[in-house]
Amino acid sequence: MISMNKLIFINNAVKHNQQALTYCFTTLALMLTLTFEGVITGNLKPAYFLYALVVSLAFALWAVIDHKFRKQ
Repeated sequence: MISMNKLIFINNAVKHNQQALTYCFTTLALMLTLTFEGVITGNLKPAYFLYALVVSLAFALWAVIDHKFRKQ
């Protein structure tokens, strides 16, 4: 069971970093979509997950850099 202090910490972290949460959920959704597609068609390859993770990280990095330079 998660203690109240941990829940408050998680809640505060989410409030201050909404973009990171969005990219985490987007990456999770992409991985689930790949899993469902692979199960249905039967051609699930680990390389697809690696490609999806690399693309998700690239977009997250792009968003962080963009956000940093737009503040200036």
